[in-house]
Amino acid sequence: MKILIVGGTGLIGSHLKNKLIKKGFSINILSRIKSKDSNTFLWDINDGYIDLNAFKGVSGVINLTGANIAGTRWTEKRKRTLYDSRILSTRLLFESIKKNNILIDFFINSSAVGYYGTKKSSKIFKEDNVCGSDFLAKICLDWETEALRFNELNIRTIIIRTGIVLTKHKGAFEKIKLPIKFGILPIFGDGKQPFAWIHIDDLIAIFMCSITNKNYMGPYNAVAPINNTYLELNSKIAELLGRKVIQIKIPDFLLKLIFGELSKTLTSGKQIAVEKLINSGFNFKFKNLNTALSNLLIENK
Repeated sequence: MKILIVGGTGLIGSHLKNKLIKKGFSINILSRIKSKDSNTFLWDINDGYIDLNAFKGVSGVINLTGANIAGTRWTEKRKRTLYDSRILSTRLLFESIKKNNILIDFFINSSAVGYYGTKKSSKIFKEDNVCGSDFLAKICLDWETEALRFNELNIRTIIIRTGIVLTKHKGAFEKIKLPIKFGILPIFGDGKQPFAWIHIDDLIAIFMCSITNKNYMGPYNAVAPINNTYLELNSKIAELLGRKVIQIKIPDFLLKLIFGELSKTLTSGKQIAVEKLINSGFNFKFKNLNTALSNLLIENK
């Protein structure tokens, strides 16, 4: 089976690509940068261009495209980039596939648990709960709305709402553990905010199940089954690294000054339910912080 990955050079995309190749899949990549690789094809959302050769022989599309949410401060220009890189790219994929009568079996679109918003709540959020009202929630809602248009073409469509992805190298986890290595544990907010995380291996397994299991349809929360707080995560990292840390509370005004609107995502969180995923037959390899962090930190102790 051949699969087209959009955003295949990012953190999730590179892990997913490697896993698929190991399992015997053929992979095409859509990229904004020209490549000599015969399986990498050019596209440009600003010009509305896609090299249609990218779709030849493809059974499904996995859409992971989108500028890094936490890459830099949210200026109005940055917010437009975050929005357009997701919504316009997905719209272009849909319109290209529809216009050219391209036949695929499935379309898998990434999203985030930011769909549920940053407003504090004691509720445990399921896939059928309404979305939040802040900027990140709007991005997720509009992104998913574009993706779900593929249902109009009788294409099985799956939405993967991810939490913070924990990996051994790169990504958010490197930034989280860095100050702890030096004996500092920065506290954002009160530290009690839920921290929805997932080990990269489990996330990739969810994508694999979405490809092979035709019963997978619609949105799925993709986070570990046990909800933890921000402070629990950081304290467990310090414990496993054998570090004595000094907790330093970062004032909300300073976070806002540095990160702008993005600071809301650091001081708030949601408890997320994964019953839909578990009821589909999915079995988490890393169900709790201890097993997940022990695996990720083994090379760094």
